[in-house]
Amino acid sequence: MSLALQPVTRRSIFYMILASLCFAAVEFFGGLLVRAINPYQLIWGRYSVHLLFMLVIFGPRYKTRLVKTPHLKLQILRSLTMLAMPVTFLLAASRMPVDDVWSVYWLTPLMMLGLSTLVLHESVGKVRWVAGIVGFVGMLLVYRPDQSILNPASIFALAMALAISLHLMLSRILRDDHPFVSLFHTALWVFVVLSFFVPFLWQTPTLSDIAAMVVVGLVGALGLFALARAGELMPLSVVASFSYTEAIWNLALHLLILRALPGKSELLGVLLIGAVTVFLFIYESRQVHPEDPLVHPL
Repeated sequence: MSLALQPVTRRSIFYMILASLCFAAVEFFGGLLVRAINPYQLIWGRYSVHLLFMLVIFGPRYKTRLVKTPHLKLQILRSLTMLAMPVTFLLAASRMPVDDVWSVYWLTPLMMLGLSTLVLHESVGKVRWVAGIVGFVGMLLVYRPDQSILNPASIFALAMALAISLHLMLSRILRDDHPFVSLFHTALWVFVVLSFFVPFLWQTPTLSDIAAMVVVGLVGALGLFALARAGELMPLSVVASFSYTEAIWNLALHLLILRALPGKSELLGVLLIGAVTVFLFIYESRQVHPEDPLVHPL
């Protein structure tokens, strides 16, 4: 049987893997390069760059069409999930080991499958559930959580997972809006909310901090665009578990830039995730996904 994917399915999988690469890069370079400023200021700076980029590149062409949407309340809610995600991460990471935070967070693909079934009424099936669970086991091997995972602060890590899951679900619901409109609103409302608080937290950034914020902002914007497109083009059940590839990109970045060799458990986990990714790619190639033509008259 041919393994040729439908074009839309292939693009949605590509976008999810690209989003995973971008988020791995944001986490890696943000932690490596930005140290002198408050983390909330870093988040504000990231979305400031995101907004400025869109206004400069797309503003002259699209003008007010970049903002207009018939679903403003949903767009605001979707944007605020991207504020909730880093805030809950900071709350969790201040109370428990970071590896344990990420271990809980990687329930995200399983949450996406649950939302796909319960809210969007999309077909998931046993195969995708099993693949999602195996991928999660791979993530546990990568992060090797200890008993701190039972810390009550894990509720913040769960909230972080729920935030990104809701973001992708809302992307699916808002798929009739133009991707650039959704991308603009994603940054706009995080920027607006944080602008009320940043003046009280302000620390003067160095030139290297500013350069890092620009990189994180641009790469993060690309990641959010790719994540939204993955959810817009195909049901969450199709793309959810491809987000586990972030572990592969994390390992590659640490290996190539820091020359940090993975441990046996981490390597086993990444190999397991790689196997799940290949399996799902072959599995989805054999499914018939009805194409969902989108018209975006921006």
